[in-house]
Amino acid sequence: MWLRKNVEKLTGSSRGFSSVIGTIFMVLLMMTLATSVFLWTLHQNTLYNSAVKAQNQQELDARNEKVVADGNYSVSGGIVSVIANLTNAGPVTAQIVNLWVFDTSKQTYGFNNSVANKPWANLTWTTLKAGQVLKFTSGNATKVTVPNAASLDNFNIWFVTARGNTVPLTQSQSIIIAQIAQGIGSVAMDFTQFTHYDFASSPVNGTNIGTGKKSYTFSSSNYTILACLFTNLDPSRQNINLTAKSYIWMITPWSSTVKPDVWPITKVVNNKYISTFGFQVLPYGVPTWVYFGPWKPGFVGGVVPVFILFSGKLGTRDYGQNIPFVAVNIT
Repeated sequence: MWLRKNVEKLTGSSRGFSSVIGTIFMVLLMMTLATSVFLWTLHQNTLYNSAVKAQNQQELDARNEKVVADGNYSVSGGIVSVIANLTNAGPVTAQIVNLWVFDTSKQTYGFNNSVANKPWANLTWTTLKAGQVLKFTSGNATKVTVPNAASLDNFNIWFVTARGNTVPLTQSQSIIIAQIAQGIGSVAMDFTQFTHYDFASSPVNGTNIGTGKKSYTFSSSNYTILACLFTNLDPSRQNINLTAKSYIWMITPWSSTVKPDVWPITKVVNNKYISTFGFQVLPYGVPTWVYFGPWKPGFVGGVVPVFILFSGKLGTRDYGQNIPFVAVNIT
């Protein structure tokens, strides 16, 4: 009865009815605002957690990123050319984006921030998957300009990844070998690559030499071109320029007397024999094929000692080296 009277009283009065409606709308508005604030808070908290998770993942990936760089460098005219093998030894993908060179002798530096934008290096190519190897070879050496840099200076070199990690360049073992072997010479020979090319008659200019045979045995009945792979490992990192006075020399017995058989240094371009020889450059740290011949040995058969005689220039100074190349069997 009391409730009915109060309801009739409120509904009977326009002011009372408006108060009820206003109160209801106010309650609904407050509930809507409270819900919106609650949902916004949840959304912001989700964004925050996602950002923290992403940041933690980035830091974890950066810590797990492990790239190893092994290679060499050469210096010419204030430009440092870097060749290297970069191996991704970590569990996460890594991208190489930069190369820095610091000349510790002159306290100068330079960098190349276009590693990922080279014509031969697209984004996929410079992105290393786990276990993948990225090769900066002599054909695509990365060059960095360092003011007043000279070949005898000391350098610190490092690559930089997209995550900001630095990858120091470790000089390959060949440099240590070259420093130890200074009493022997500046050029190393790959004995497994000794190759000979056979011809029924002396080849003329432009002759395609065909496919060689990797063997220490060849026939005295044929004209031959001999070839092998040489690497300039001189610590000065200067190019070696071989002249026409370089040749292969064998001590061979001819009819009860000892005479030399000589294969002069020669030129082969695009697998074609060039009859005129000017010079042969051995760039620092780059395996290079050198050819000798053609020549038909006068010796009729047997095992003979072989010497490879190099003569020319190392930078601006004279260079000479004798590589005692074990022996070959002439049949």
